[in-house]
Amino acid sequence: MAEKIRLKVKCHACGFVMEGTAKYGKGNYHPEGLDLQFTAVGKLVDKGGNSRVKGEVTITCPNCETRNQFDI
Repeated sequence: MAEKIRLKVKCHACGFVMEGTAKYGKGNYHPEGLDLQFTAVGKLVDKGGNSRVKGEVTITCPNCETRNQFDI
């Protein structure tokens, strides 16, 4: 089952707020909205046994062309 990732981040350089979503599941990644690159680095499991993906997102600001990297 695919997990929907919602992203709302601020550019480090100019402060422009970028929003985008992606679907991630079974190694497949499909961005929607912004052109962001997602790299899965592990899983987080809560007390109830539910898991979600842990990863890094690299996104280029459409306003100032600065490359930003965030952990999710």
